[in-house]
Amino acid sequence: MTPSPLQGDRPATRILVAGYGALTSGILPHLTSLPEAAITLASHHLAASPDPLVDLIQPDQVDQIRPDVIVGCFADDERSRAFWEHRSTAAALTDCRPACIELSTISPTWAEEWHERLQGHGAVPVESPVTGSRPGARAGTLTAFVYSPAVDERAKRVLAAFTRNRHRFTAPGRPARFKLLYNAWGAAILHSLGVYAPLLPQHLGEDAAIAREIVTTDGWMSVIASAKLERILGGDYSDPDFAVTHMAKDLHYARDLLGSLPLIDLTLDAFEKTVEVHGPYADFTAVAAPGSS
Repeated sequence: MTPSPLQGDRPATRILVAGYGALTSGILPHLTSLPEAAITLASHHLAASPDPLVDLIQPDQVDQIRPDVIVGCFADDERSRAFWEHRSTAAALTDCRPACIELSTISPTWAEEWHERLQGHGAVPVESPVTGSRPGARAGTLTAFVYSPAVDERAKRVLAAFTRNRHRFTAPGRPARFKLLYNAWGAAILHSLGVYAPLLPQHLGEDAAIAREIVTTDGWMSVIASAKLERILGGDYSDPDFAVTHMAKDLHYARDLLGSLPLIDLTLDAFEKTVEVHGPYADFTAVAAPGSS
């Protein structure tokens, strides 16, 4: 994607992306394509910018770029909190009053506190966990679950650059609650593929190929089976679209929210074992691999 040139002396919208991983690597090209936008990435770990159109800074330099929009994407509550509570970020929130979009899957407790903290600085909090993993980020078709106390045109423009659907919730923390329910439900279904897929050749012999075609193209199971079954059967869990360690974290948060339900406990145990067997940054479909659960 080629960005539109800045026109005349009109100031650019200064967009800061905090946190670099599979998701933010996918959305950066969509942000650089926005007209009259200047994109900066804040990262502790990168030595050079991943994109020539994106400036790279350290997180303690956030206040120096005076952002209009901040997009945060972090592995967990701890890293999210460390960024938003950093003195440099706090100064930018107070001085610039940016629209702040939090894409991370975080706990409802921290989500609600985050809203209060940002509003206390005069910034606009936009709680917006997303689903779609790396393929959706690259295609610009992520789905966002959104709550904000005010409509902010800056945030709407930025979210529209890399999301296809945006579902509005009516209270702080509800997108976080829904995302945890959503991920726990999906994780349980994904885990079940590892239980049932090996039974096809065992019980159907040469007709297993027909059965595989059916489950991936027809009926209510076809959406998830078509997306994940071939990767599972191929056994390639490197280069993750979504790391298994992140799903294990989400399941811990879901269990904190919902209590110790048998299906959550079973699924969490399977993902934790998958981390041990395949490593934390295997693709989350590795939970369905033989020996993972």
